[in-house]
Amino acid sequence: MLLLEFDVLASEAGWATTDVQEVGSQPDFYVTFARMAARLLTNMSRRHRAKERIERALGVVKAFSVVLPGPVAVRLEVDATRGVADSGDPEHDLVELLEEIGRAAQANQMGALFLIDEMQHLGASSLSAICMAFQAVSRAGLPVAMVGAGLPDLRLRLWTAKPYADGLFSYVSSTSSWRGCHRRPPGPPSSSRRCRFRGGRGPPGGGRGGRLPLLPPGVRPGAVELRRGPPIRVADLEAVRGIVQDTLAYSFFGTRLELATEAEQRYLSAMASMGGGPYPVARVAQVFGAKNQRFVSAHRDSLIDKGLIWSPRRGQVDFTVPLFNQFLAERYPI
Repeated sequence: MLLLEFDVLASEAGWATTDVQEVGSQPDFYVTFARMAARLLTNMSRRHRAKERIERALGVVKAFSVVLPGPVAVRLEVDATRGVADSGDPEHDLVELLEEIGRAAQANQMGALFLIDEMQHLGASSLSAICMAFQAVSRAGLPVAMVGAGLPDLRLRLWTAKPYADGLFSYVSSTSSWRGCHRRPPGPPSSSRRCRFRGGRGPPGGGRGGRLPLLPPGVRPGAVELRRGPPIRVADLEAVRGIVQDTLAYSFFGTRLELATEAEQRYLSAMASMGGGPYPVARVAQVFGAKNQRFVSAHRDSLIDKGLIWSPRRGQVDFTVPLFNQFLAERYPI
Protein backbone atom coordinates (compact mmCIF):
# COMPACT_ATOMS: atom_id res chain seq x y z
CA MET A 1 0.00 0.00 0.00
CA LEU A 2 1.07 3.53 -0.74
CA LEU A 3 0.32 4.63 2.83
CA LEU A 4 2.67 1.98 4.19
CA GLU A 5 5.44 3.33 1.99
CA PHE A 6 4.89 6.82 3.41
CA ASP A 7 5.12 5.26 6.88
CA VAL A 8 8.47 3.67 6.00
CA LEU A 9 9.85 6.86 4.43
CA ALA A 10 8.71 9.05 7.32
CA SER A 11 10.24 6.71 9.90
CA GLU A 12 13.52 6.63 7.99
CA ALA A 13 13.53 10.44 7.99
CA GLY A 14 13.11 10.48 11.77
CA TRP A 15 9.44 11.42 11.88
CA ALA A 16 6.88 10.01 14.30
CA THR A 17 3.81 8.49 12.65
CA THR A 18 0.39 7.22 13.65
CA ASP A 19 0.94 4.05 11.59
CA VAL A 20 -1.79 3.53 8.99
CA GLN A 21 -5.19 3.95 10.63
CA GLU A 22 -8.39 2.95 8.87
CA VAL A 23 -11.42 5.12 9.53
CA GLY A 24 -14.57 3.12 10.31
CA SER A 25 -17.87 3.51 8.49
CA GLN A 26 -19.45 5.51 11.32
CA PRO A 27 -16.55 6.79 13.38
CA ASP A 28 -16.72 9.04 16.40
CA PHE A 29 -14.57 11.89 15.18
CA TYR A 30 -13.03 12.66 18.59
CA VAL A 31 -12.20 9.03 19.37
CA THR A 32 -10.66 8.47 15.93
CA PHE A 33 -8.26 11.39 16.19
CA ALA A 34 -7.55 10.90 19.89
CA ARG A 35 -6.40 7.34 19.21
CA MET A 36 -4.19 8.45 16.33
CA ALA A 37 -2.73 11.32 18.34
CA ALA A 38 -1.99 9.07 21.32
CA ARG A 39 -0.26 6.54 19.07
CA LEU A 40 1.77 9.29 17.40
CA LEU A 41 2.91 10.80 20.72
CA THR A 42 3.81 7.36 22.07
CA ASN A 43 5.94 6.88 18.98
CA MET A 44 7.50 10.28 19.57
CA SER A 45 8.25 9.56 23.25
CA ARG A 46 10.64 6.75 22.29
CA ARG A 47 13.16 9.40 21.22
CA HIS A 48 13.69 10.42 24.88
CA ARG A 49 13.53 14.14 24.22
CA ALA A 50 11.25 16.85 25.61
CA LYS A 51 9.31 14.38 27.77
CA GLU A 52 7.43 17.13 29.59
CA ARG A 53 6.20 18.56 26.28
CA ILE A 54 4.93 15.16 25.20
CA GLU A 55 3.15 14.60 28.52
CA ARG A 56 1.39 17.95 28.15
CA ALA A 57 0.34 16.99 24.64
CA LEU A 58 -1.03 13.66 25.95
CA GLY A 59 -3.06 15.66 28.48
CA VAL A 60 -4.55 17.63 25.57
CA VAL A 61 -5.32 14.36 23.78
CA LYS A 62 -7.19 13.13 26.84
CA ALA A 63 -9.15 16.38 27.09
CA PHE A 64 -9.98 16.09 23.39
CA SER A 65 -11.20 12.49 23.78
CA VAL A 66 -13.51 13.03 26.76
CA VAL A 67 -15.25 16.17 25.53
CA LEU A 68 -18.39 14.20 24.61
CA PRO A 69 -20.51 12.23 27.09
CA GLY A 70 -20.01 8.48 27.30
CA PRO A 71 -17.22 6.08 28.22
CA VAL A 72 -13.63 7.18 27.75
CA ALA A 73 -12.37 5.41 24.62
CA VAL A 74 -8.71 6.43 24.97
CA ARG A 75 -7.09 5.46 28.27
CA LEU A 76 -4.09 7.61 29.17
CA GLU A 77 -2.23 7.74 32.47
CA VAL A 78 -2.24 11.54 32.52
CA ASP A 79 -4.64 14.24 33.67
CA ALA A 80 -6.69 16.03 31.05
CA THR A 81 -5.41 19.52 30.24
CA ARG A 82 -8.28 21.86 30.99
CA GLY A 83 -9.30 24.55 28.53
CA VAL A 84 -7.46 23.18 25.50
CA ALA A 85 -9.19 21.17 22.73
CA ASP A 86 -12.20 20.48 24.96
CA SER A 87 -14.77 23.02 23.77
CA GLY A 88 -16.96 20.48 21.94
CA ASP A 89 -16.49 22.30 18.62
CA PRO A 90 -14.71 19.78 16.32
CA GLU A 91 -13.06 22.44 14.17
CA HIS A 92 -11.74 24.48 17.10
CA ASP A 93 -10.67 21.42 19.11
CA LEU A 94 -8.78 19.69 16.29
CA VAL A 95 -6.87 22.90 15.55
CA GLU A 96 -5.71 23.09 19.17
CA LEU A 97 -4.89 19.37 19.28
CA LEU A 98 -2.72 19.48 16.15
CA GLU A 99 -1.02 22.69 17.25
CA GLU A 100 -0.09 21.01 20.53
CA ILE A 101 1.25 17.96 18.68
CA GLY A 102 3.18 20.28 16.34
CA ARG A 103 4.84 22.06 19.25
CA ALA A 104 5.76 18.72 20.84
CA ALA A 105 7.26 17.56 17.55
CA GLN A 106 9.14 20.82 17.20
CA ALA A 107 10.58 20.45 20.70
CA ASN A 108 11.69 16.93 19.79
CA GLN A 109 13.24 18.16 16.52
CA MET A 110 11.13 15.89 14.37
CA GLY A 111 7.98 15.80 12.29
CA ALA A 112 4.58 14.22 13.01
CA LEU A 113 2.66 12.35 10.30
CA PHE A 114 -1.00 11.25 10.32
CA LEU A 115 -1.73 8.31 7.99
CA ILE A 116 -5.46 7.84 7.38
CA ASP A 117 -7.09 5.23 5.16
CA GLU A 118 -10.72 5.08 3.95
CA MET A 119 -11.21 8.82 4.45
CA GLN A 120 -14.44 8.76 2.44
CA HIS A 121 -16.13 7.47 5.60
CA LEU A 122 -15.58 10.78 7.40
CA GLY A 123 -18.55 13.14 7.41
CA ALA A 124 -18.56 16.72 6.14
CA SER A 125 -18.01 18.22 9.61
CA SER A 126 -15.00 15.96 10.22
CA LEU A 127 -13.46 16.81 6.84
CA SER A 128 -14.08 20.49 7.52
CA ALA A 129 -12.26 20.20 10.84
CA ILE A 130 -9.32 18.44 9.16
CA CYS A 131 -9.03 21.25 6.61
CA MET A 132 -9.09 23.94 9.26
CA ALA A 133 -6.59 22.14 11.48
CA PHE A 134 -4.01 21.55 8.77
CA GLN A 135 -4.41 25.07 7.48
CA ALA A 136 -3.64 26.29 11.01
CA VAL A 137 -0.51 24.16 11.47
CA SER A 138 0.67 25.11 7.98
CA ARG A 139 0.23 28.79 8.76
CA ALA A 140 2.12 28.35 12.04
CA GLY A 141 4.93 26.45 10.32
CA LEU A 142 4.54 23.44 12.60
CA PRO A 143 5.93 20.07 11.42
CA VAL A 144 2.63 18.19 11.18
CA ALA A 145 1.49 16.50 7.97
CA MET A 146 -1.19 14.09 6.80
CA VAL A 147 -1.39 11.50 4.05
CA GLY A 148 -4.92 10.29 3.45
CA ALA A 149 -6.44 7.75 1.07
CA GLY A 150 -10.02 7.27 -0.04
CA LEU A 151 -12.33 6.78 -2.98
CA PRO A 152 -11.88 9.01 -6.06
CA ASP A 153 -14.51 11.52 -4.91
CA LEU A 154 -12.52 12.37 -1.74
CA ARG A 155 -11.12 15.50 -3.36
CA LEU A 156 -14.66 16.72 -4.10
CA ARG A 157 -15.76 15.90 -0.53
CA LEU A 158 -12.88 17.95 0.89
CA TRP A 159 -13.59 20.83 -1.48
CA THR A 160 -17.27 20.76 -0.50
CA ALA A 161 -16.28 20.88 3.18
CA LYS A 162 -13.83 23.77 2.66
CA PRO A 163 -13.28 25.29 -0.80
CA TYR A 164 -9.67 26.15 0.05
CA ALA A 165 -8.88 22.41 0.43
CA ASP A 166 -7.77 22.34 -3.22
CA GLY A 167 -4.86 24.62 -2.38
CA LEU A 168 -4.19 23.02 0.98
CA PHE A 169 -3.56 19.42 -0.11
CA SER A 170 -1.79 17.75 -3.02
CA TYR A 171 -3.81 15.07 -4.81
CA VAL A 172 -2.58 11.98 -6.64
CA SER A 173 -4.96 9.66 -8.44
CA SER A 174 -4.38 5.90 -8.46
CA THR A 175 -4.94 6.03 -12.22
CA SER A 176 -2.04 8.41 -12.79
CA SER A 177 0.80 7.71 -15.18
CA TRP A 178 3.67 5.40 -14.31
CA ARG A 179 6.17 8.12 -15.18
CA GLY A 180 8.41 8.77 -12.21
CA CYS A 181 6.78 5.97 -10.24
CA HIS A 182 7.59 2.70 -11.90
CA ARG A 183 11.25 2.63 -10.92
CA ARG A 184 10.29 2.17 -7.30
CA PRO A 185 6.58 1.52 -6.85
CA PRO A 186 4.87 2.11 -3.51
CA GLY A 187 4.70 -0.72 -1.02
CA PRO A 188 5.95 -1.78 2.41
CA PRO A 189 9.48 -3.05 1.70
CA SER A 190 12.00 -3.59 4.48
CA SER A 191 15.34 -1.82 4.30
CA SER A 192 16.98 -5.06 3.20
CA ARG A 193 14.41 -5.89 0.53
CA ARG A 194 13.67 -2.81 -1.48
CA CYS A 195 12.39 -3.70 -4.93
CA ARG A 196 13.51 -2.12 -8.17
CA PHE A 197 11.93 -2.56 -11.57
CA ARG A 198 13.88 -2.73 -14.79
CA GLY A 199 12.50 -2.33 -18.26
CA GLY A 200 11.80 0.34 -20.84
CA ARG A 201 8.13 0.71 -19.93
CA GLY A 202 5.96 0.45 -16.88
CA PRO A 203 5.04 -2.99 -15.54
CA PRO A 204 2.20 -4.63 -17.47
CA GLY A 205 -0.13 -4.67 -14.49
CA GLY A 206 -0.24 -0.90 -14.76
CA GLY A 207 -0.31 -0.55 -18.51
CA ARG A 208 -3.49 -2.61 -18.85
CA GLY A 209 -5.42 -0.87 -16.11
CA GLY A 210 -4.93 2.80 -16.78
CA ARG A 211 -1.20 2.88 -15.91
CA LEU A 212 -1.37 2.57 -12.16
CA PRO A 213 1.40 4.14 -10.04
CA LEU A 214 1.21 1.09 -7.77
CA LEU A 215 0.80 -2.55 -8.57
CA PRO A 216 -2.52 -4.30 -8.02
CA PRO A 217 -2.63 -6.46 -4.87
CA GLY A 218 -0.74 -9.69 -5.35
CA VAL A 219 1.47 -8.60 -8.27
CA ARG A 220 4.37 -7.31 -6.25
CA PRO A 221 4.61 -10.17 -3.68
CA GLY A 222 4.36 -12.73 -6.50
CA ALA A 223 7.09 -11.03 -8.48
CA VAL A 224 9.31 -10.75 -5.40
CA GLU A 225 8.96 -14.46 -4.62
CA LEU A 226 9.61 -15.40 -8.22
CA ARG A 227 12.67 -13.22 -8.61
CA ARG A 228 14.14 -13.63 -5.11
CA GLY A 229 15.75 -10.25 -5.20
CA PRO A 230 16.01 -7.02 -7.22
CA PRO A 231 15.78 -5.96 -9.90
CA ILE A 232 12.32 -7.21 -10.87
CA ARG A 233 12.05 -7.28 -14.66
CA VAL A 234 9.01 -6.91 -16.88
CA ALA A 235 9.42 -10.58 -17.82
CA ASP A 236 9.04 -11.52 -14.14
CA LEU A 237 5.71 -9.73 -13.98
CA GLU A 238 4.57 -11.39 -17.18
CA ALA A 239 5.40 -14.76 -15.63
CA VAL A 240 3.09 -14.24 -12.64
CA ARG A 241 0.29 -12.53 -14.58
CA GLY A 242 -2.02 -15.58 -14.69
CA ILE A 243 -1.57 -16.38 -10.99
CA VAL A 244 -2.17 -12.77 -10.03
CA GLN A 245 -5.28 -12.46 -12.20
CA ASP A 246 -6.81 -15.50 -10.47
CA THR A 247 -5.87 -14.09 -7.06
CA LEU A 248 -7.45 -10.74 -7.88
CA ALA A 249 -10.55 -12.43 -9.27
CA TYR A 250 -11.32 -14.42 -6.13
CA SER A 251 -9.89 -12.37 -3.28
CA PHE A 252 -10.24 -8.80 -4.52
CA PHE A 253 -12.77 -8.26 -7.31
CA GLY A 254 -14.95 -11.25 -6.40
CA THR A 255 -15.38 -10.02 -2.84
CA ARG A 256 -16.49 -6.61 -4.07
CA LEU A 257 -18.91 -8.12 -6.55
CA GLU A 258 -20.62 -10.04 -3.74
CA LEU A 259 -21.61 -6.71 -2.17
CA ALA A 260 -23.91 -6.04 -5.12
CA THR A 261 -27.38 -7.47 -5.73
CA GLU A 262 -28.10 -9.31 -9.00
CA ALA A 263 -29.56 -6.17 -10.55
CA GLU A 264 -26.58 -4.12 -9.39
CA GLN A 265 -24.20 -6.72 -10.82
CA ARG A 266 -25.98 -6.36 -14.14
CA TYR A 267 -25.50 -2.58 -13.93
CA LEU A 268 -21.77 -3.11 -13.31
CA SER A 269 -21.54 -5.52 -16.25
CA ALA A 270 -23.31 -2.98 -18.45
CA MET A 271 -20.66 -0.41 -17.54
CA ALA A 272 -17.81 -2.85 -18.15
CA SER A 273 -19.15 -3.84 -21.58
CA MET A 274 -18.58 -0.27 -22.74
CA GLY A 275 -14.80 -0.47 -22.29
CA GLY A 276 -12.97 2.19 -20.34
CA GLY A 277 -14.73 4.81 -18.25
CA PRO A 278 -16.12 7.19 -17.30
CA TYR A 279 -19.52 6.04 -18.56
CA PRO A 280 -22.54 8.23 -19.43
CA VAL A 281 -25.37 7.11 -17.12
CA ALA A 282 -27.92 7.36 -19.94
CA ARG A 283 -25.88 4.98 -22.08
CA VAL A 284 -25.38 2.55 -19.16
CA ALA A 285 -29.14 2.46 -18.71
CA GLN A 286 -29.59 1.58 -22.39
CA VAL A 287 -27.05 -1.25 -22.23
CA PHE A 288 -28.69 -2.46 -19.01
CA GLY A 289 -31.98 -2.69 -20.90
CA ALA A 290 -33.89 -0.01 -19.01
CA LYS A 291 -36.35 2.33 -20.73
CA ASN A 292 -34.47 5.29 -19.28
CA GLN A 293 -31.95 6.03 -16.55
CA ARG A 294 -34.64 6.67 -13.90
CA PHE A 295 -35.40 2.93 -13.85
CA VAL A 296 -31.84 2.12 -12.76
CA SER A 297 -31.05 5.19 -10.64
CA ALA A 298 -31.65 3.20 -7.44
CA HIS A 299 -29.04 0.63 -8.53
CA ARG A 300 -26.57 3.38 -9.38
CA ASP A 301 -27.07 5.15 -6.05
CA SER A 302 -26.73 1.91 -4.10
CA LEU A 303 -23.48 1.02 -5.88
CA ILE A 304 -22.11 4.48 -5.08
CA ASP A 305 -23.04 4.02 -1.42
CA LYS A 306 -21.26 0.65 -1.42
CA GLY A 307 -18.11 2.24 -2.82
CA LEU A 308 -18.06 0.18 -6.03
CA ILE A 309 -18.61 3.10 -8.41
CA TRP A 310 -18.49 6.88 -8.16
CA SER A 311 -19.58 9.90 -10.16
CA PRO A 312 -16.62 11.90 -11.52
CA ARG A 313 -19.05 14.52 -12.85
CA ARG A 314 -22.75 15.01 -13.39
CA GLY A 315 -24.22 12.39 -15.71
CA GLN A 316 -21.23 10.02 -15.48
CA VAL A 317 -20.18 7.00 -13.42
CA ASP A 318 -16.93 5.07 -13.18
CA PHE A 319 -15.41 2.21 -11.21
CA THR A 320 -13.58 3.06 -7.98
CA VAL A 321 -11.14 0.15 -8.41
CA PRO A 322 -8.82 -0.11 -11.45
CA LEU A 323 -9.06 -3.27 -13.58
CA PHE A 324 -12.55 -4.07 -12.22
CA ASN A 325 -14.06 -3.38 -15.67
CA GLN A 326 -11.75 -5.97 -17.27
CA PHE A 327 -12.64 -8.55 -14.64
CA LEU A 328 -16.35 -8.03 -15.26
CA ALA A 329 -16.08 -7.95 -19.04
CA GLU A 330 -14.16 -11.25 -19.08
CA ARG A 331 -16.07 -13.17 -16.41
CA TYR A 332 -19.50 -11.54 -16.15
CA PRO A 333 -20.44 -10.20 -19.61
CA ILE A 334 -23.89 -8.71 -19.75
